[in-house]
Amino acid sequence: MKYAIGAILGVALFAWLFSLCSPAGKNKTGHEYMPDMYHPVTYEANVVANYSWNHWDEESTFPKARLSQPRKPVAGTIARGYTAVNYAGAGALDVVRGKNAPNAIAAPVNGQVPFYYEDTEEERLRCEKEMTTNPIPLTKEGLERGKNLYNLYCAICHGEKGDGQGYIVTMPNSKYLAQPKNLTDDEMKQAKEGRYYFAIMYGKNVMGGYADKLSYEERWQVIHYIRSLQQSK
Repeated sequence: MKYAIGAILGVALFAWLFSLCSPAGKNKTGHEYMPDMYHPVTYEANVVANYSWNHWDEESTFPKARLSQPRKPVAGTIARGYTAVNYAGAGALDVVRGKNAPNAIAAPVNGQVPFYYEDTEEERLRCEKEMTTNPIPLTKEGLERGKNLYNLYCAICHGEKGDGQGYIVTMPNSKYLAQPKNLTDDEMKQAKEGRYYFAIMYGKNVMGGYADKLSYEERWQVIHYIRSLQQSK
């Protein structure tokens, strides 16, 4: 009886040891030597069970929502296009875009441009007082781009004419109580550029911000188009 039990245990031990050396094949890598040699510790797109094989401690695992958030630039580095200078004209802007300059590398002015105002009413008033001119040159191409962006993001509330009569207000049986701002009235005509730019960055009342949807140049092109709606009226 003892010999039978010993034989069974021996066979089981041999089978277990043999299973540890299982060869790789097709989509299987065989048994892993280390937990992270096959299952990656990096964030994998379109994979639900992120870090499911790497539960060493709380510091080495992160919620998927956190992994999906935009990253901040690495400390000590400058993002490409991180500029907000007042260009002398379209020619200078072309140089930044990598045009009309030998060996120029395009550095488009993008959404990474710094904005030195906090989201408070006091800062909004300061922004309107200090930001009085549009740094992007007015061009036919830029105005057309501003129109397309305005109709995409703004017209649903402020209306295609900028009169505050967007579809959200005029659609049948509309019960939208927050009347969008009339961008063509005297108040908004007299408003400085900073008031528009601040609203785009942070939003106002029930309107959310659009800093993550419009680049630096696009924001100013939309403002150019709003000014054109005021002039046409």
